[in-house]
Amino acid sequence: MRIQTNQNHEKAAEIVQTLNSDSSIAKVAALTTKTFKVKRADGSEENIKIELGDHSVFPIEYSEGRAPARDHEIALSTINADEMSKKVGDYLTLMIGGEEKDLTVSGIYSDVTNGGKTAKAVFTDNSADIMWTIVPAELSDKSLVDSKVSEYTDRFDFAKVTDIDEFVKQTLGSTISSVETASYASMAVALVITVLVTLLFMKMLVAKDRYSIAVMKAFGFTNSDLKKQFVSRSVFVLIVGIVLGTLLANTLGEMLAGLMISSFGASTFNFAVNPLWAYLLSPLLMIGAVLIATMIGTSGAGKIKISENIKE
Repeated sequence: MRIQTNQNHEKAAEIVQTLNSDSSIAKVAALTTKTFKVKRADGSEENIKIELGDHSVFPIEYSEGRAPARDHEIALSTINADEMSKKVGDYLTLMIGGEEKDLTVSGIYSDVTNGGKTAKAVFTDNSADIMWTIVPAELSDKSLVDSKVSEYTDRFDFAKVTDIDEFVKQTLGSTISSVETASYASMAVALVITVLVTLLFMKMLVAKDRYSIAVMKAFGFTNSDLKKQFVSRSVFVLIVGIVLGTLLANTLGEMLAGLMISSFGASTFNFAVNPLWAYLLSPLLMIGAVLIATMIGTSGAGKIKISENIKE
């Protein structure tokens, strides 16, 4: 469960106190986001949003390094780290209460919220204004999520209460939907291209091997026998292509797609492979498409006349 409020510190403290007294809540944390000035290498300053609090209660995965654990440490989102040219172990200078404070980058993580430009730290600050406070809570009984969300929505009308699944859907729903749509579209395009290439190749092969086909027909090969030869050749190439394509899709393909999606801040985006589609249905669709295209493309072989293509 996730509760977000833009109200003052007292309101956030009220939420935390209420959740701590709820026996159905296993653990609670309060994470407050504030804006600070960070000094760039050229001496200029720009704003940076930093989420303050205990990040060990609900840990996240870091693509590099670890979560901040001391007052002089800070973790940066991937986009922030790239724009500031920072890596784990580098120093970052913040302006806190009019004074400079050097922080060490302890880790880098993926983030798609707030434009992907966020940071995490554990130091205490009373100088900057609070932008918002997030209170994540874990229920001891997962079946109570819906009822607790409804209960606290009514109780804290000044806050936004959501369960984590709904939050993920709101945050990444459009991206996931776009990727899913693109996958179906690419499958359709791949099938169309496969049919066209196979069809053109078979017609070219029949035209090139007119003499050989005529000779085989002279030796008694039927049109069905000729088609079987063409089908066996195309299926062999297809099987090799499917094996190589599957290997590349699960390695290079995922890496390239991940690089594209990382521009949104999700540097460690992973794809969930559907084994039924990836290893059974998709290959069967391609085999069917190739067989149909081969049968159509080699239909001209039966019209080749022996007398017109065999010369002394």
